[in-house]
Amino acid sequence: MTRLTTKDGICQHLGGISASTYDNWRRRGIVPGPVPGTDRYDIRAHDHSLDCIAGLDKRTTGPAPSPLEQWDRNHAA
Repeated sequence: MTRLTTKDGICQHLGGISASTYDNWRRRGIVPGPVPGTDRYDIRAHDHSLDCIAGLDKRTTGPAPSPLEQWDRNHAA
């Protein structure tokens, strides 16, 4: 399997979601977006993000962020 993929490829990897669903998830901080400076998406980074959200990554400690903390992260410029 290739680690980096296109936006269409990452949408397929995430269950065949649409590009607009992907963009919505990205705005909400669910998925990380492309590798900086490229138009490629890291499959492992996306899997890790979803593992953390699902509570499958035991390296992630502490409580989930509050809605205010999540909003702050999503709107940091």
